[in-house]
Amino acid sequence: MSAADFLVASKRCEIQGLTSFLALGELVSAIGALVHALQRERGASNMYLASGGQDYQDRWQAIQKQVDRETANFHQTLSRANAELGVFSGGARLFSRIASAVHLLTGIAVLRGQVLSRKLALTKVTDAYSQVIQSLLGVVFETADAASDPAISRGLVALFNFMQGKELAGQERALGSAGFAARKFTSEQ
Repeated sequence: MSAADFLVASKRCEIQGLTSFLALGELVSAIGALVHALQRERGASNMYLASGGQDYQDRWQAIQKQVDRETANFHQTLSRANAELGVFSGGARLFSRIASAVHLLTGIAVLRGQVLSRKLALTKVTDAYSQVIQSLLGVVFETADAASDPAISRGLVALFNFMQGKELAGQERALGSAGFAARKFTSEQ
């Protein structure tokens, strides 16, 4: 084996690392869009429930279509990323988080049915959507561990913190908009 062989192997590893990072970047982007759509759906479902099912149904259903599109995009991105990610440090935790998020996303249809029939309390609906969103944010957090470059890791941690802050504000906004739609606030809110 010559030095050139090891140089070629080094470049192959670098290319594989960059390919994996590109797949992670696309995944984080798809998650960001899906989280935003789910936050909107959570707010619209709260307003629908708070109005006693009298208002916001059309808006809520339009947002559901956006969530469905973003969910399909997320699954397509996962399929592409799965082929590129392979085995790497932190992969077990990342794939475990992805499995949890995919599992929770499958419950959205049931949750929508319960909202439509007004079988769940507003706070339970908020919690259910928030749990799905938190599972997706957990995937973003784990991508920071998977990044091999410390600068990229720091950037992903900063992005996670930004998304987490946006989520906390979204939870407050969802409960606040529900209170305004109901024209009253409860102690749970």
